[in-house]
Amino acid sequence: MSEILLVVDMQNGFMPEKCRHIIPTVINLIERFLEAGKLVGFTKFINTTDSNYVKLIHWSSLIYEPETSIIDELQPYIHNIFDKPYYSAFTENFSSFILINQISKIYLCGVETDSCIFKTAIDSFERGIEPVIIEDACFSAGGQQAHDAGIFLLKRNIGKKQIQMSNQILEKIS
Repeated sequence: MSEILLVVDMQNGFMPEKCRHIIPTVINLIERFLEAGKLVGFTKFINTTDSNYVKLIHWSSLIYEPETSIIDELQPYIHNIFDKPYYSAFTENFSSFILINQISKIYLCGVETDSCIFKTAIDSFERGIEPVIIEDACFSAGGQQAHDAGIFLLKRNIGKKQIQMSNQILEKIS
């Protein structure tokens, strides 16, 4: 069984200044996972003009470039990229990748803790794949309160031990 570091939605349109502090931690994780021969993947949220994001919550961002592009700092590391039209990474393409590569554990980092990280972790848990949220490598554009709310709900729904810090993860893969 394999493990993957999944970098969730670190795109221009999701990375205001308040989220940028996680970039060095995410890069360190990517580099260490790759050095250890482990899989690394990226998700990219792409909204559409007829989505419920537009129709119900009047949010029309991340429809076009450059908002949908992965941030410049991560460009050198991109491979295994999965486009998604909703919160969860579990599209048909990503689900197939998980099956083919026999993924048993998904380490999650990126944005937004309270939506995309949350939904992907729950979907992973429900599919029998162990999710691990790397708390100091995640954040939310909604700020600290939104991030903390996501972490609180994840602890309740997938288990406190599934929320870890990057140093704990890096010790395990050394």
